[in-house]
Amino acid sequence: MHNRSLRWLSFVILTILPAVPPCYAGDLLFNQVTIYRDNYGVPHIVGETEEATFFGYGYAQAEDHLERMMLQYRDAQGRRSEVLGADALGDGPVRYIASEYRWGGDYLQRLLRTKRDVVENKEKIDPHVYKILQAFARGVNEYIQRHRTQIPKWIDSVAAEDIEALERSNYMRFYSIHDALQKLGHTDQTLYKFREFGSNQWAILPSRSANGRIIHVEHTHMPWANRFQNYEAHLITPGTLNAGGISWFGSPFFLDGFNENITWSATWNQPNISDVYEEKINPKNRLEYLYEGKWQPIRVTQETFIIKGPNGLETVTRPLYYTHHGPIAAFDEKGTRAYSVKLPNADGVNYSLGMYSLMKSRNLTEFKAALAQQLIPRWNLLYSDSQNIYWVHNGKVARRSPGYDWTKPVPGWIKETEWGPYLPFEVNPQLLNPPMGFLQNCNNPPWLATKDSGLKPLSPERYYLQETPKANAGEEALNTRGERVFDVLSRNSKFTVQEMKALAFDTYIVPADVIVPLLERAYSPEFGEGTLAPKINRALQLIKSWDRRSSEDSAAYTYIYFWGRAYEDLFSQDLFSRFLKQSRKKINIYSREEQQLARKAFDEAIARIEKHFGKAEVPWGEVNVVVRGGKFPVDGTGLYDVLHPDKGPEQANGQIYSSDGWGHLMLVIEGAPKEIWSLLPFGESEAASSKHYSDQARLHSQQQMKQFWFTPEQILDHVESVQGDPNRMRRWAKPATPRVKAPA
Repeated sequence: MHNRSLRWLSFVILTILPAVPPCYAGDLLFNQVTIYRDNYGVPHIVGETEEATFFGYGYAQAEDHLERMMLQYRDAQGRRSEVLGADALGDGPVRYIASEYRWGGDYLQRLLRTKRDVVENKEKIDPHVYKILQAFARGVNEYIQRHRTQIPKWIDSVAAEDIEALERSNYMRFYSIHDALQKLGHTDQTLYKFREFGSNQWAILPSRSANGRIIHVEHTHMPWANRFQNYEAHLITPGTLNAGGISWFGSPFFLDGFNENITWSATWNQPNISDVYEEKINPKNRLEYLYEGKWQPIRVTQETFIIKGPNGLETVTRPLYYTHHGPIAAFDEKGTRAYSVKLPNADGVNYSLGMYSLMKSRNLTEFKAALAQQLIPRWNLLYSDSQNIYWVHNGKVARRSPGYDWTKPVPGWIKETEWGPYLPFEVNPQLLNPPMGFLQNCNNPPWLATKDSGLKPLSPERYYLQETPKANAGEEALNTRGERVFDVLSRNSKFTVQEMKALAFDTYIVPADVIVPLLERAYSPEFGEGTLAPKINRALQLIKSWDRRSSEDSAAYTYIYFWGRAYEDLFSQDLFSRFLKQSRKKINIYSREEQQLARKAFDEAIARIEKHFGKAEVPWGEVNVVVRGGKFPVDGTGLYDVLHPDKGPEQANGQIYSSDGWGHLMLVIEGAPKEIWSLLPFGESEAASSKHYSDQARLHSQQQMKQFWFTPEQILDHVESVQGDPNRMRRWAKPATPRVKAPA
């Protein structure tokens, strides 16, 4: 190495890089990557090779949330109980932990062989992707070594297999097992109670856009401080990779993102990808199950767990049970039945390849080819480029016998219920450039991806969806978010960028179209009940003139929110849920019974507001807040399923501490130049001392997005800090990269 290079390297080590333990030589990849952080802390990572870039991404993630990502790896390994104690073992009945978006614990991870199958089959991982996984792991380990004395002792190193195990866990352990265990809800609702999931996506064609360019909007609905918390980044390897987007903590890949040519986003969907098999157990030998008239042995293995306890680390050994269908998730109380689960890609070790392939796609043909590998078992996926919008209800669904109810556990003792080959990707419901000029999915069924889509509810098979729809199902299957998007985007108009941003932040309360006139009738003078109390009159006046949005300054919405919560508590969730369905239009607002229910709930709502806040008239921003380095008012709401949800636990003082809703917001204008806006509500950093801990919470409170800097010039104009060679970006930008036009 030349003296000049040595001097430069010394300068970098001494002035830019963090302190290194004296005996640690460092990873050579560190010298091949530069991490530029912009004014919101977003890392723009430029590497000489893809390995160097992903190394830098592992390092950057570790800088911002090391402990959380390391807990994710422990989770995939089935080792969280070593850090969190016996509660993380989860060796009893498999329950859904709503606050964590998590089924079970370490026991379930070992039962599903989440890490073990990766280790035993690592030679099957795509070789190039394996190098990327190794590089990302090396980046995480580099950060750990450089900060060994400053981080908890339980944090150890990670390997490529841990990264793939985490990707595998995110899909198989959560999504696939989630779908299967829902079917056990038919046998025990208390054990298998789960929450619903949500996200929004839509795109409009140039014919519907005022600037003649495609606009793509994504809301990922994820908790802000949870196992699916999002992290935003930009990965650059000159001539090879230039992609931005969001990853879950610990993942190197973008679930929602964009590159120079395309944009993609994902929302939760419900293809029928997993099954539960009811197994008959031999009463004379409980380790045998019946299949085709013969008793077959249940395969039993043993796993030893290390558990953090009051007296230090302890070990326990637990049995794991399997039939040929898959792992046994539950036994009945009498021991005469077992329930095994069958999952798609159950032994797959290339989940990372599926995600990486999306990031590398340059056009629609490559995007479809990436999905056709069927390595990603679910998601509504919305695609756009400068000329096209495309949507697919992606799902890896096996062929099944039509003679059984596949929404419930099926007999495991007969051959007729065995899976056939998977349906090919080509038969999944999908649309390209529809005549209505828009595509959307707010967790609605496939045939509602656009107005008059032409898709059939029972296609491609009756068992394709988790709940079998009616053959003539139509727009009544829309949820309130879907209703709102349909209503707005079906209008005969061209939308400006500002109008698309406004729709992204939209909080229109669709059920108010019934609730408001119902309340007006409930307090009608014709009941002859005398003069209403002034506070009731004032509340009704505010509601009558209300714009039907949950705005920060709206006291009217505060009444409507507390009315809805009181209605649920006084009567039932089922009775309240009528207002969230299109069938709400059938509620008879002239019925005295309906009016009495509404009135009783409203009286209770005002009493609760006064109790908590000492007054009846309270702006919504005083109720709904984000606590993140301060208290910030937010105007979304989770109760009425609006496009902009802000929700969280209700406090004893009546406030809501929002910690869920948008995990991320992205708006992309395709074409030249590509323009991107985004918002990560909890920010990039988990360190309370960092300004990037709460800077985007403040933006969120102000209903603003930040621009995502994508070109070298934009990034360099907004650089806040640099780790590595500060000239690497300029060297990349110097030979102007020709813009690649996506083919039709």
